[in-house]
Amino acid sequence: MPVHKLANGPITMTIASAVTSEGQYGPQVKFTGEDGTDVYVNQAPVERGLARLNLTVDTVIGKTIKFAQVKKDGKTFTNLDLAAPGTEGLSAPAPAAATATAGTASFAPRRSIEDLDALYAQCLAIAMKHVVAKLDDAGVQYDGSTIVSAAATLFIQASK
Repeated sequence: MPVHKLANGPITMTIASAVTSEGQYGPQVKFTGEDGTDVYVNQAPVERGLARLNLTVDTVIGKTIKFAQVKKDGKTFTNLDLAAPGTEGLSAPAPAAATATAGTASFAPRRSIEDLDALYAQCLAIAMKHVVAKLDDAGVQYDGSTIVSAAATLFIQASK
């Protein structure tokens, strides 16, 4: 099975399995994508990232996750984010040609209305699942605009 090193760039994959083990640098999680690609991530950032997404190592199976390393203040951080299905296997976008300008840069092909509808439905379902549960647990009042706002935020990020 191929191993993707996050130092070589981000990767998006649908998780087929996630196994906790002891690695060379301490506890880690081996994520295996549906295509057989493995990604090893230290356990601490996995726990933080999955908790932020309201997931666990057990419930992440079947989810499409984007893994990326970011450098800030001389430190390297590993981020885990939910990604839109259909983006599996994608790594960092290729840099634009040096001669491209804002007026001449190529853009990704437009998505069909059906694809956008399906993506928005997913975002709305996720917003309802997570936002409503959190607000109910906290006893906070909310209305439909709160859920629509959360869905819109997810949709904007997922459709980039």
